[in-house]
Amino acid sequence: MLLKKEITEYNRYQAFAVHMAISLALFLILLVCITQYWYPGILFDTGNGWRAIGIIIGIDLVLGPLLTLIVFNPKKSSLKFDLFVIALVQTAALIYGSWTIHQTRPVALAFINTSFMTIFATSDMADKVIERTHHLKTNELYYQFDETKQEGSLNPTKFAAYEEFSDIVNEMITPYRTNDLIQLNPLLSSNQFIQINEADGSIIGFFKK
Repeated sequence: MLLKKEITEYNRYQAFAVHMAISLALFLILLVCITQYWYPGILFDTGNGWRAIGIIIGIDLVLGPLLTLIVFNPKKSSLKFDLFVIALVQTAALIYGSWTIHQTRPVALAFINTSFMTIFATSDMADKVIERTHHLKTNELYYQFDETKQEGSLNPTKFAAYEEFSDIVNEMITPYRTNDLIQLNPLLSSNQFIQINEADGSIIGFFKK
């Protein structure tokens, strides 16, 4: 019904449906990218993955199809041009939105000093942290401080796999811990926590009060 030869054979709602179907296919592809590659596992929660999905929904599933619904009129002589402009605007917005999401994505969850921190791709050390996560085959990290030296900045080579030090974290006394909850990004938020297993300190998940 909707796969007609000439665009002028469509009515407004059929054109909207076709545009929505195409946009939905693109959305599903980007959804896989976000949940499986850019914001995998617990990083989806610690890096606000729902915000990223919201951006894509706004651009892909709302902006483009809605403009088609508003503009489409099979009797307009400029219809093809109008649709071309809509497609161009949506594509440009989608590329920019996807690029922004990728550039600001979380790359690791790390226990540093006394609390958990999310390390984002915008960090100065992001590239080296990404190298460590690939080497360690995990994005859950633990920073090993050298107590004999005073460090002015973090050294990415001192990040280790969190699971190797989870027992240390479990026994640690920290002002950012309440039972099995340890605060996440305490300088930025006071209501986000990482829940750990009280038996071995392993990370269970994200918790928000």
